Amino acid sequence: MATPISEARADLLARRVLTQRLRVRPKENVTIETYPQALPWATAFVREARRLGAHPLLHYEDERSFWRAVDEGRASLIGTPGAPEWAALERTDVYVYFWGPEHQARRARLSESTWSKLTAFNSRWYEVAKKAGLRGARMGIARVTEQNARFWGVAMGAWQREVYAASVRDPGTLRRDAKRVQQALARGRTVRLCHPNGTDLTLALAGRSPLTYTGEVTPPAMRTRFGWMTSVPDANVLVAVDESTAEGRVVSNRTNSGFGEPLRGGRLTFREGRLQEFSFSKGRSVFRDAYRTGGSGKDRPSFLEVGLDADLRIAPGLEESERGAVTVGVGRNAPFGGKTSTDFLGYVTVGQADLFIDDRPVIRGGRLV
Repeated sequence: MATPISEARADLLARRVLTQRLRVRPKENVTIETYPQALPWATAFVREARRLGAHPLLHYEDERSFWRAVDEGRASLIGTPGAPEWAALERTDVYVYFWGPEHQARRARLSESTWSKLTAFNSRWYEVAKKAGLRGARMGIARVTEQNARFWGVAMGAWQREVYAASVRDPGTLRRDAKRVQQALARGRTVRLCHPNGTDLTLALAGRSPLTYTGEVTPPAMRTRFGWMTSVPDANVLVAVDESTAEGRVVSNRTNSGFGEPLRGGRLTFREGRLQEFSFSKGRSVFRDAYRTGGSGKDRPSFLEVGLDADLRIAPGLEESERGAVTVGVGRNAPFGGKTSTDFLGYVTVGQADLFIDDRPVIRGGRLV
């Protein structure tokens, strides 16, 4: 059972996010967008923004009205916001987004064409937001609902406790470990990932700069392409690997959520730098269907990611942030500094594994060493 959302708990979350992760200043305009079940969290951000001397605006989207519009064939109206929304965005300094729609199972069943209509605003949104110079955060705790817990097969109470603890954490506590992992990946040449479950995979690094995600917007991040919009929580270091080198097998022991549905028991086998075989105990058809239409480069190794947060273990969508967990990607890596621009991107995660860079241990049994 989930812990009741008290004002004190919600206020603490809002205070930590607004001060430590988004660094809200007096007189700034703060827009908070939410769906129904996250409303108790969102209203705390209204209260805390005012306590910081800022000007909050609450943007409420009703879940039932959202799905009624979809059922009635009006998805394109949702995907084309009116002038008042654009005007508000243009004057926003800080944007806090509580994920929606909240019904993840129903969202996963939407056709590609319907989803495209619903999100037609996306490119323009980022253009306007970047021009405004805003700092933003997507709040993962909005996804923690009883309905979604049943969909993912996790305990609601444990899920909420994990995400809350990771969200109120001072991101500064992650930076030291992030720097150590980042330096090891930047300097290394070869990577070996091992686990008693049959995982034994060798990858090559290509001298690329690793990306660090700690769920905060910093001045250096503001200068990067999308660094002004973060996710809370988020705790990992990711690097695009050499696309021509991969040998061995990686076997997932964590549920993955890359295609919006639970993928379990993933097994990816690479030979001579290409994905040769894949299987899943659950969700194989979702992976397979996306892979079939992926295009050139879909079978190439993509990225390696190391998690940093000790509070995360079962949270759907945050599996790659579990401390010591290692995630291996296949397909697209151009957004991370690689060469592959295919439409396909898949990944699997191994918790409590061993990771060696140039034969030196970086992770032992899931523990950073």
